[in-house]
This record gives sequence, C-alpha cells and structure tokens, in this order.
Amino acid sequence: MGGLNRSYTVDDELPPLVKEMTQEAINLFEGSAGDSGPSQFTDEETARETLGTEGTVASGRMSLSFAIELLRRYFGSDVYNHTGTVDLRFLRPVRPGDTITFTGRITGVSREVNGSRVSVEIKAENQRGDTTGAGQGSAVVPNAYLPSEE
Repeated sequence: MGGLNRSYTVDDELPPLVKEMTQEAINLFEGSAGDSGPSQFTDEETARETLGTEGTVASGRMSLSFAIELLRRYFGSDVYNHTGTVDLRFLRPVRPGDTITFTGRITGVSREVNGSRVSVEIKAENQRGDTTGAGQGSAVVPNAYLPSEE
C-alpha cells in the first residue's frame, strides 16, 4: 500500500489487518523486549496470580505494534516512519487463540505546510465482535504524494 498520487477522503476505510494471537507469537513478542522469566503474558500460573485470569493475555504493546503496522501499510513506510503517530487505548484483554482485526477509517484531512495530515480512527476487535482497543493515528502525507490539483 502507499505510494504516489493517492487521494485521502474522510470516511475512506483502510484495508483491515487480521492477526492470529497465538501463545507462540506472544512469547516471541515478549522475548524481543528482552524480558526473560515468567510474566502474565507468557506463563499461565503468573497470569492467574497477577491478573486473576484463566490463562495468559497479550500485552497492550503487542496491539499497539499491530495498529502501527496497519497505518504503515496504508501510508507506506517512507511516509509513516517520518510523521506517523498512534494513540491506542486497551479496552479488553487479548488472549491466545483470539483473532484480532484492526480497522481504520479516515476522520479528517487537513492541509499543512508541506502536505496533508490524514487522521485515522483505529479499532481492534476480536472474533466475537468485542472491541479490544480503540484510538487514533495520523501521518502527514507530503505534497509530492498527493494528486496534483488541476
């Protein structure tokens, strides 16, 4: 996704990003943060003790990284990596076995000096239709990437 001469319109939908939340993926994600040892993310016993939950949960950082991936794919990494932002609230736990679908909808396009700021509403839902995360993100798309106005 991303690229030259694309127009951005309020209410445009972003292509959804679907993630299978396996325990293996959660363990790899947590391991990449340099955390070794049991946590509520990787160990069922610790999760029961710290959270009182049956089984482990995925960290909010994991959902945040997928929300960033959603926008990076949409705007292109050259644009998103320079000007992109995401702010996500975590509303429900995400558990191993969940399938989370990240969706986005453009809520605003405003001119800035060197381009247009495109604002996006982001939602994460599990396979039961429960919203697990919600927030917003944006990126400034340089004028060179926007269709020229004739």
